[in-house]
Amino acid sequence: MKNNRGSKVYLSLFFTILYIPILAVLIFSFNASASTASWTGFSLTWYKELFNDRVIMESLILSLQVGVLTAVFSAVVGTYAAVISLFQTKRRGKTIEGMMFLPLLVPELALGISLLILFTFLNVPLGRLTLIIAHSLFTVPYVYIMVRLRLQEIDRSILEASRDLGATKWEMVKTIVLPLVYPAILTASLLSLAMSLDDVVISTYVSGTQSTLPVHVFSMMRVGVTPKINALCTAILLMTFTILGLAQIDFKKDKKREVK
Repeated sequence: MKNNRGSKVYLSLFFTILYIPILAVLIFSFNASASTASWTGFSLTWYKELFNDRVIMESLILSLQVGVLTAVFSAVVGTYAAVISLFQTKRRGKTIEGMMFLPLLVPELALGISLLILFTFLNVPLGRLTLIIAHSLFTVPYVYIMVRLRLQEIDRSILEASRDLGATKWEMVKTIVLPLVYPAILTASLLSLAMSLDDVVISTYVSGTQSTLPVHVFSMMRVGVTPKINALCTAILLMTFTILGLAQIDFKKDKKREVK
């Protein structure tokens, strides 16, 4: 398969089609003209307008706050549920697993409307808190799945040996389980952050008067695309690649520690 020329051509076309739109967004973010159809010269005008736009900056700050808090909360709850299921019977473990998978089976539209009805019934003001709760609802399962898969790779004899040596369940989790599943927790947290920053449907129903960045961008798209949107997308891509790069560096360090 490595020497198959057809496979190489197919992969080249696949990645070209996949990344050309992203490259076009990046290039036209530096276009001097407001037109997205022709290149008229290099300019940083749209980046200046972007950072001078108070509404976009407020939406970006809100999205980052909600995304980070969602990632932390999802990491704690998802990891706790995965570790707890490790010590349960097979029947209880299946029950926990089913409850975790349930939010993934519900359409986003139905989930957003249901949460809106719930928050309205409980008289919970729509805003930052409701966004964090709503986003955590569909990101916790991903953390649970990734951590659970990592837990299944752990040799059970190591856990049994720690118990034979007198370690409590908490000591075993603290000194053995958590260090081994840390890369999975970090990866799942970054995934939760990305999904929170990307959500539009659920955020539309539970954000109230405050608007997250995706919701605000969606509303801007209704009146037409300007290079300011391209500049915003480029900034988000740069931020995303930076986070992924740092995570990759940390992952390689963990691998070196395991080898040692």
